Amino acid sequence: MEYSPTMNSSWIWRRICKVKEEMAAGYTDGKWEVQQDGYTPAGCYNWSKGNKPCVNWYKVIWNRWAIPKHQFLGWLIAHEALNTVARLKSFGLDIEDKCYLCGVDEETTGHLFFECTYSKRVITELNRQTRWDFPMRNVVHWCEQRTGTKAQRGVQSTMMLSALYQVWKQRNKSKNEAVLVRPECVAKMIMDEMRSRVRGLERATLTQAERDWFIKMRLVE
Repeated sequence: MEYSPTMNSSWIWRRICKVKEEMAAGYTDGKWEVQQDGYTPAGCYNWSKGNKPCVNWYKVIWNRWAIPKHQFLGWLIAHEALNTVARLKSFGLDIEDKCYLCGVDEETTGHLFFECTYSKRVITELNRQTRWDFPMRNVVHWCEQRTGTKAQRGVQSTMMLSALYQVWKQRNKSKNEAVLVRPECVAKMIMDEMRSRVRGLERATLTQAERDWFIKMRLVE
């Protein structure tokens, strides 16, 4: 426990030693005292992260219906860590602050996904196709007010994440390629992606009411 790596040690070895130093607080006289039944990786992880309250969006992002790349984007959005123009300017970059989708207002996270005229047209078309009231603002409140069975809530969350991902994808395409796909086509991409996802999870045990709900949402035939 008293060992310290030399300055010319590799980064990996120095990082391992740093973790060792962090874990040292859990030992007393060379014995792991945190858990009564002895050391386990899971127990050590829970001890190291501490007791922190759950955020209200974790069930929306980390649900088994969602696509991993969509989950990661949702996690970035939740932490305000997405590299929007406003965030890049806060780092000192001298760039135009207009939204790459509408070209009118400053591109912040809130504007890009819920206030931009382009994003609103995507959501409006998605609402029309699914007959579902997709949130155009206050997603946190929507997360807390979701209704339905576990499968229905999972599909709602997955569709929301898919919409966020597609809007961000079109934003990057507009920025890098000067190409902007029509909102109706973007909504169709989201629906096709959702239908493919639902087919991939068809073996899940669903009630007849849940199947009828999928049909109403036009996710299955």
